Amino acid sequence: MKTIKICQNPDCGKIINDYKSSKKKYCDDYCRNHSGHIRRKEENKFFTTYFNGQKKNYEILKLYNDCGIYEESLIKLQKFGFDSKYLPEQRVFEDNGSTYVVYTIKDITFSLYKSDNIKIFKNNP
Repeated sequence: MKTIKICQNPDCGKIINDYKSSKKKYCDDYCRNHSGHIRRKEENKFFTTYFNGQKKNYEILKLYNDCGIYEESLIKLQKFGFDSKYLPEQRVFEDNGSTYVVYTIKDITFSLYKSDNIKIFKNNP
């Protein structure tokens, strides 16, 4: 007598009656693929959240850049949804004895200075 198996897809849970192998976990290909999709989505949740945050930051900075506003208060940007925890990797430059920390998202280069202001650098096409 065969043991009763239940589909491992979290959205299904049907009983699998007709199976040839004891290794069968899903009732059909849809459930197998959907379960894999859910698992991968959960595994990549951190990266998805991080890149969505960077995308939002980019959209805000791009709006300011396109309007010709190159310096703004960090608090004002945060009111529009800018989140400093989604900053990309920083790069450090030295120029005439001064050290600059800059960030680049796509084509926007910017710097945090005085700990509460952002300066967007003009890009030369």
